[in-house]
Amino acid sequence: MKFYKTVIASALLAATSAAQAIELDLSANVGVQSNYLWRGVTQTDDKAAVSGGIDLGTDTPFYMGTWLSNVDFGGDESTEVDLYAGLGGNIGTTGLSYDVSALYYWYPGTSGTNDLDFAEAIGSLGYGWFTGSIAYTFYSKASGSHAFDSGDVYYNLSVAPPWEYQGFTTSAMIGRYQFDSDGDCRKCDFNYTNWGIAVAKDAGQFGSLSVNYEQVDTNNNVTTKDKPQFWVGWAKDF
Repeated sequence: MKFYKTVIASALLAATSAAQAIELDLSANVGVQSNYLWRGVTQTDDKAAVSGGIDLGTDTPFYMGTWLSNVDFGGDESTEVDLYAGLGGNIGTTGLSYDVSALYYWYPGTSGTNDLDFAEAIGSLGYGWFTGSIAYTFYSKASGSHAFDSGDVYYNLSVAPPWEYQGFTTSAMIGRYQFDSDGDCRKCDFNYTNWGIAVAKDAGQFGSLSVNYEQVDTNNNVTTKDKPQFWVGWAKDF
């Protein structure tokens, strides 16, 4: 018995020492925007959104966090909670950066055939101004065979030039959503491309402001609106 107690005590001591050796960095963020667009699709019925999150970083590649926002799809849902964890950092002296993560989208209040929860595996690679990423939906509680289900893939390429003028910066992106199924609509093509551009202004201790333009090419499908969408936002990190 004494031997086992010694082993357990040694294991706890080693775990404590390892935890103390890792530096933790806790941060938070809040935001308000006139419309919550996710991959070109409004998540709030074109209404305003309030969001916030907490991130835990370390001096290792590992990180984890959570983020939430109000949503409105016309059902029982009212909140989206994102739970994620991953690994990220630089690849030696190559100038390349990487990020690999898993993200679970949780919609409290939904259940049964209306359950909207799903999860993605996301990988990205960056170099200079450019970052490319692929998100694969590997789990979905949505019943039936339709868009926004398991097997969907979203490709994204973003560019963020280092140009800055009096605190103003610009960025742009283009994405492509490939759905595993178009559901029961044989003549529908739910796949779509979306792109956008943003201008942001650093306001120092008051956070940052942004003006954003997004456009979707729907190929005459019924996934989302193809009209130009503008939204403004404010965000602050702590």
